Amino acid sequence: MKKLRMILSVLLCLSLLFGSVSAVFAAAAPDEVKQEGAGTYASYDLFANLKTDETQSRSEQAMSRFKQILAKILNLLSNFLINKAIGKPLALTVPAAKTVRQYETFDLDAYGDFYAGTDQFLTEPASDAVWRLGYSEKSIMPADFGIKPYAKGAYLPDVYCTEMYKDDDGEAEELRVRTIVLDDGSGRGSAAFCAVDAMGLANTDVRLIRAALADFAAAHNLVSINVDCTHIHTGIDSQGVWNRPVTHALNNMLKLDVEYGVDRTFLQAVIDGAKASVEEAYAAMTEGTLWYSAVNIGKYVWDRTAPICLDDMLYKLEFVPEDEAVKPTLITTFGCHPESASFDWDSYVDENGKKGFDKKLSADFIWYMEKVANAAGRNFIFIQGDVGTVTSGRGLSNDNGLDTDAHSTAMRYGYEMGYIALGLNMTEEERIALNAETCDRLGIEENADRAGYTKWYDGLPTVEATAVSPLLNIAHRQFFCPIDNNVVAILGKTAIADNLMLRTYLGQFYTVTEVGYMEIGDALKVYLSPGETFTELLKGGSGIAGFPYKAIREVLGENTIVFDLMNDAAGYVANDANFVMAGLQYNENSGELDSDTWCLISYGKRAGSTFIGNFYELVNEKTGG
Repeated sequence: MKKLRMILSVLLCLSLLFGSVSAVFAAAAPDEVKQEGAGTYASYDLFANLKTDETQSRSEQAMSRFKQILAKILNLLSNFLINKAIGKPLALTVPAAKTVRQYETFDLDAYGDFYAGTDQFLTEPASDAVWRLGYSEKSIMPADFGIKPYAKGAYLPDVYCTEMYKDDDGEAEELRVRTIVLDDGSGRGSAAFCAVDAMGLANTDVRLIRAALADFAAAHNLVSINVDCTHIHTGIDSQGVWNRPVTHALNNMLKLDVEYGVDRTFLQAVIDGAKASVEEAYAAMTEGTLWYSAVNIGKYVWDRTAPICLDDMLYKLEFVPEDEAVKPTLITTFGCHPESASFDWDSYVDENGKKGFDKKLSADFIWYMEKVANAAGRNFIFIQGDVGTVTSGRGLSNDNGLDTDAHSTAMRYGYEMGYIALGLNMTEEERIALNAETCDRLGIEENADRAGYTKWYDGLPTVEATAVSPLLNIAHRQFFCPIDNNVVAILGKTAIADNLMLRTYLGQFYTVTEVGYMEIGDALKVYLSPGETFTELLKGGSGIAGFPYKAIREVLGENTIVFDLMNDAAGYVANDANFVMAGLQYNENSGELDSDTWCLISYGKRAGSTFIGNFYELVNEKTGG
């Protein structure tokens, strides 16, 4: 029985890792954003767009073609077997929990706590425009943490923890929500951005945070309230799939009172912390200048899934108040799974030498980026970027073995990324001074002569920061989203996760999610994505072949970036034509076939085109095409 429970738990964990689900076939986007020759969803050419290289020999080209065709055939068979032959019959027969609602009678317009953003998009700053920004951060640790065990939100379910890791100063790490409220002085309203130290939050839980802020938002003209997750893999389970999933599923299928997988005490701590931080950040708003810069961090991140494509830039916005007594705020974003602290999750060795599952929680590298930023006199917020299947490369922060375990890896990685963000606009002399001012967290003084050691600023270019004109345009679009992934549909019916579940009379399942579009002066355009976006949808390349829309940067420009896991936890978002629940992808860099199982954690085959289609519709509505 114990083994059976473990097997079922793993299946539930894989399938519900990002909650239940999303994505209706969006209304067609304008023709200018559709790819020429893009077909319907049922007519992808199995042999289309097979990549060849003129420099390859004929035998190499033949082998390349064979591998690509083989992967496509195997993936078609795999998707059919898992999703149709097995998943569909089960999806139709598994009993539904009481939380499932009827799709045909659900009124999306009446669904509460959606914020549409600024009612008008400006093309230039208002006459008296000036940036105003406020910052706050709050703990989201439940009051009974340390007494009551909480499920760790990653990997195997039923791993419960009562302790946080400590940093090198002996201070226990803390799960936090960090918030900025931003306004351009145009009178069109303010936008709030909360970054929660969690794996992900369902759109329904995001709306609970907004509901708690409803009166405050109305009184203070907050027109956009956004909740992002840093996506740490060693925090408290915020999606319900690691907290006794089998027990809860069985209970809910038996029509008993619903047992939520997301612990309600923890969820309330998140809601309370986010609410308090937004209110405090709004009250702290002050005038100042917003500076933008970016630097390549390709040595520190890598994409683990073909087609290999990632945005390897760290983007930085720094708000400098006019009042010198107020701290500047460092806003950073790059795509990377914060999972360094979990590299040895299943081979952890405790202080007694016993090997097993790691029973400590961690805020991963986010805590250590902030620690450096705070030491340099700055507030700090990290917003998850275009994450896809990108993870930390450790890179130069490895320093030939100084990170001796998974947690020290996260620590050193966070310190180094924090130093890079702080120092990318500085000269080497200023970086040396910064390093001393912040207590030399990476041990340059001690280890400079050590073999394999690298100073964090060696080779780091000095990047000029540019002032951003005070103009904030932001808009959001909510929509019904079909759940094409029957594995997820089965588990969504059991109400383990908090996502809204809607069922048609014919047995199709939907949820509600949202996308957003933001312009920050003339510096950045931002796609606010509810999932984990594969970068080919942003940058294009061979990986977008067969997708019905052009890549985002081809449409909006090279200064467009992605904020992922924003206002939902939709799982992986791939090119529909490359979608596979468990199969192979051809890696054109190595010429090999790589395994790919990420889209087991996905709304389904049409998620990518659904999100991007709705996104382009939103952009067109607000900008006129």
